[in-house]
Amino acid sequence: MKGCARICHVAVADLWAGAEVQLKVLLSQLARMQGFEHTVILFNEGRLEQEIRRLGVDVKVFPEQRWSGSKLFRELMKEFKAGQYKIVHTHKYKDTILAAPASRMAGIPYVVRTVHGLREPFHGLQSLKMNIYECIERRVHQHCVDAIIAVSPQIEDRLKCECGVERVVCVKNGLDLETFPSPIHRDRKRAELGIDTNTCLIGAVGRLTPVKGLEYLLRAARILVSRQCRVQIAIVGDGSLREALEQQARDLGIVENIVFLGHREDTQELMFALDIFALPSLSEGIPMALLEAMAAGRAIVASRVGGIPEVIRDGVEGYLVEPKDVQGFADRCLQLIESSDLASRLSLSARRRVEQNFSAQGMARQVTSLYDELIKA
Repeated sequence: MKGCARICHVAVADLWAGAEVQLKVLLSQLARMQGFEHTVILFNEGRLEQEIRRLGVDVKVFPEQRWSGSKLFRELMKEFKAGQYKIVHTHKYKDTILAAPASRMAGIPYVVRTVHGLREPFHGLQSLKMNIYECIERRVHQHCVDAIIAVSPQIEDRLKCECGVERVVCVKNGLDLETFPSPIHRDRKRAELGIDTNTCLIGAVGRLTPVKGLEYLLRAARILVSRQCRVQIAIVGDGSLREALEQQARDLGIVENIVFLGHREDTQELMFALDIFALPSLSEGIPMALLEAMAAGRAIVASRVGGIPEVIRDGVEGYLVEPKDVQGFADRCLQLIESSDLASRLSLSARRRVEQNFSAQGMARQVTSLYDELIKA
């Protein structure tokens, strides 16, 4: 498009998780806006590639599984030079480490990096590996990145202290309510899952990894079962902890109360089947699953970590408990189970808050405003 500033987004796309969903949502809005033309380079094929192609946005796959790191770097440089981009926008540490220096060497005027969340805790060799990546990334930020977008004020404050980049701005994650599914009757989706209409269904959505805190949700479920609550816990997602969580459910004697649904393409529709959305994470940015639960009008119990308190005000849109507080989590769930009026009031407030403060349209306007500031500086 003549007269449009060309923007190239680079993402690893090895998962379909929060950062990938958020990039898709952002591009769905950017593609409709005047003044910019967007291209996306992904390091892997898969769900994100398919979703972006459906938007009509140009996608190129540079396959990291088949290419060496040096070849990836060379091909990025070649594409950046040929594409005459004004801005390269990266989204994770791996694509930043490769694409930001390649952008500089290719003469790209500006590099923007979105930090979707703080580093997850690792142990052993994985921790050492991530420490090395973090050191490299910090140097790349200092020398090759012009602006960083943080998805929560907590992340913004930390980056301003640590990253060495002068321009750090907060752009909170947003949800495209125009494309969010119309309300589905709770019982219809439950029938698909084989869950009784009189059972309180508590759901969690995310990767089955330690940082998601699902072991504490299972322990809270054990307390609810011991209090004769008629509850079922639906865990949506896959990951390295699945077998351990299944064993934990057996050890706690709550196998009949837990259903592992694995990876699902219909997580937004599944929200309508829940009575309570549970988010027991130990660390988060602003989780897309939380925004989706709010849009579906679900009652919420979540950890007071990361960007979550920026979204949920305790006792207003849901309940917040300290991370790992099993008893507190169970008590808040019990309050919602025992009072449908309370659950309804909180869920209505949650829906209003996401409509007013976390729209995809507002998020995209803030991002394009940053692009304009850089280009016109």
